[in-house]
Amino acid sequence: MNSEFKRILILGGGPSNIGHEGEQDAAAYQAIAVWEQLGIDCYVIDDNAYSLLLTELPAKQRIIANPTTESVTRVLKEQRIDAITPIFGQKNALKIVQRLARKGVLAELNVKLVGLHKNNLALFGTETANQQANTVIAERLINNQIPVVSSTFVSNFSELRATLTKLNFPIAIKAVDAPKNLQHRHVFQNMEELNNNVEDLFQQSPVHQLTLAQSVGDYQEVGIVAVRDRHGNKLIVSSLEDLNPIKVNATDSVIFVPAQTLTANQIQQLRALTFRLLDCLGIEGVCHIQFAIEQTTKTPYVFKVNPFFNSATALVTHASGYPLAMVVANILADQDLDVMQLPATYHRLTPLLQPVYDHITVKIPIWSFDYLTMANPELGGRAKATGAAMGIGSNFEAAFMHALRSSQPSPKDVLPSYSELSEDEIIQQLLHPTDKQLLILYEAINRGYSLPDLSELTKINPALFEIMKNILNVIQFVRKNQLRPEALAEGNRYGFGNGMFCNFWNTSNESVQNLQEELPSPKTYKMIEPTAGELSERLPAFYSTYGLNSEVSQLSSNSALIIGKGRNHLGPNTASDTYTAEMLIQLRKLGIKTIILNNNPNSVSLISELSDRQYVEPIQLGEIQAIIAIEKPAYVFLPGNRHYLIRALQKMKHSFKLIIIPPDQNTGEWQVPDGEVGVDLLVTKADVVPIATVGFRCRTDCNKHGLEEQTDYYVPAQTPELAQLTNTAVAAVQKTKLTGLIQVVFHKNSANNYELSGITPLRITETIFLNHATGVNWIRLLMQMYTSHFDISDVSQIINSDQFKLHPLKMQVVFPFRELGISKDLQRRNFEIGAWLAVDNETETF
Repeated sequence: MNSEFKRILILGGGPSNIGHEGEQDAAAYQAIAVWEQLGIDCYVIDDNAYSLLLTELPAKQRIIANPTTESVTRVLKEQRIDAITPIFGQKNALKIVQRLARKGVLAELNVKLVGLHKNNLALFGTETANQQANTVIAERLINNQIPVVSSTFVSNFSELRATLTKLNFPIAIKAVDAPKNLQHRHVFQNMEELNNNVEDLFQQSPVHQLTLAQSVGDYQEVGIVAVRDRHGNKLIVSSLEDLNPIKVNATDSVIFVPAQTLTANQIQQLRALTFRLLDCLGIEGVCHIQFAIEQTTKTPYVFKVNPFFNSATALVTHASGYPLAMVVANILADQDLDVMQLPATYHRLTPLLQPVYDHITVKIPIWSFDYLTMANPELGGRAKATGAAMGIGSNFEAAFMHALRSSQPSPKDVLPSYSELSEDEIIQQLLHPTDKQLLILYEAINRGYSLPDLSELTKINPALFEIMKNILNVIQFVRKNQLRPEALAEGNRYGFGNGMFCNFWNTSNESVQNLQEELPSPKTYKMIEPTAGELSERLPAFYSTYGLNSEVSQLSSNSALIIGKGRNHLGPNTASDTYTAEMLIQLRKLGIKTIILNNNPNSVSLISELSDRQYVEPIQLGEIQAIIAIEKPAYVFLPGNRHYLIRALQKMKHSFKLIIIPPDQNTGEWQVPDGEVGVDLLVTKADVVPIATVGFRCRTDCNKHGLEEQTDYYVPAQTPELAQLTNTAVAAVQKTKLTGLIQVVFHKNSANNYELSGITPLRITETIFLNHATGVNWIRLLMQMYTSHFDISDVSQIINSDQFKLHPLKMQVVFPFRELGISKDLQRRNFEIGAWLAVDNETETF
């Protein structure tokens, strides 16, 4: 069946930030693979410096620009685009297509809106007034017998009092169009509290309006991800259950896939409501629906509808093995669920069948309050997590422990203890959860708090505390039975890591490893697939368990194991994930089978299209050793900042080549930590090839010269001494033992002359920037270099050719300060969460 469109424009989501990592980029990458097979040309417009699409699509099909109504209109005309989709972008993408539709641009250019029905566009965007959009969607759902959490708008105190006669306290109130730092709901328990604050709330709204709703903050939150094709065929992909009630933003809540505490009747009720909602809104493609479930009556209410890809859709994709992005791409290209063709690794019925689970997935958020200590760590309606980690297990406890271990920063797999907290501090933490919530709950259970009391304090389902109690009982059993095989086996079954046993027993990893090898039930690996083994599928993703037949054997004698970044913290984490994805792509092009170990559900590097095998496991020594024992890879690639793992793997008796990439920045040589200009070079043991010059700039204070404060980059550097600096850089780097991509940094002294600051391996972020600025994929060349497929004369030929030229480009770091409500004066490289690009002649912000 031929699609109705031949050229589609994808609106990107912009730089990563809180609530937005690489999940939409990953879904778009998968969709593009489907569309290209159907003969559809795919274009993307984005300014996300770390978008994989902006590297992998052909140059003419990627537009580096901030998506605006004007820039998108220009692309639609110049490239003769006949379809556009916002479902891989953020709210800005919805706003743009809404404006294009309202102005008649889509109709004039005969551009089809893909992923959202044009008649329903105003329901989900942000262009129309919130009052109108909320009212229309609420009325439509109510008319279809779908209960909703709807809002009422009031413009004065009289209207507010009249509305209160229809609602019961507690009441949630929000100022309409309030400044970003005031955009949250205030919950009032009684009229006295409301009277004391209502005038201030009216003042916070530029339009002097408030929204009122029954407070559902203590209700249970459950999500449903579903798909629907144009003929009304529908499918539930998965349910998701939040640990926390609705008053804690879902981004900041632990999430279980599938839901664990709902009855079969409740699941069926949500299924029926979901199908009714998909039909009445005319959804074609993917939809994530968030339900609020009243604790006593168990009545579900719809409180948010998300007809696009987000972190929830990414999580259920990894949890179920269901090829969601592929299926949706086919639907949007007019292929129905019952006829679409997926790759041969899937069964032909897979698109039609609701996934069946024989395992559980747990997602745990990652915060950066240890870096940004001035931010308020208390969790609430406003998202604060910078990333997430997931764990998969054949039982709830194992999945929970895999996720918890993956979420922690300890390189030795040791969980922090909060036994020193007083009872008052414990109570406060239970009433007002922070980033330490899970470990505080463990501490409370360990101190003997009753599960009903904990549930009353936290509004968390008591069944979930039973899981924690089971884990604590096993911890006590393991502690009491040191170096006993039965204790090791029980800990294994509950998802403990080798580092935990080392800590409990005060022994070495080698001792634990030897004991593991003597157990009658070794670690095995099970496929993550959507039919629980009922249908024949050959999917490449696996999780570890014990006591079951393993479904993996050595992939190839010519393979590379890539250790992913895992949890997304501040610093170059999103960039690292894109860098890892590029490594996988380039190694496969060299004929090397690729294997990745990762646990970030929002990671683009974890999608199945990029590697030959994926392991969803904690990135800890025991897990790495177990995978190496099976796969026997020829190469192991490890991030340069994982010092403990580097030392441990270097001690192993192995036949693989350990490659640290990018090399640790500490291997550089520095005279002063300042910098204004850098010279990027490719260095081998025999040759040095200059590539480009880059300028640095401090955004907030031009008098700051510390390199960590230089958060704006531009290529080429603007200074007349470039030739002299390049010659100095080449001479300086020849005196070192550094190889690979190297940067030589200069600063100006008191006499306004350039002096050498230092020599360092090129940072991940700047490597990706260099790719964009030169049009050369330097990660490809590095993979060739480290796997003996490299000839530096090829590089010299590229750089000296007439086709090679630097594109005037700028990159600016993005920080999460506004979202966290803290000062912008902390702009340093290690606080980065993303970055955006701009072609030099198209921006006024630098």
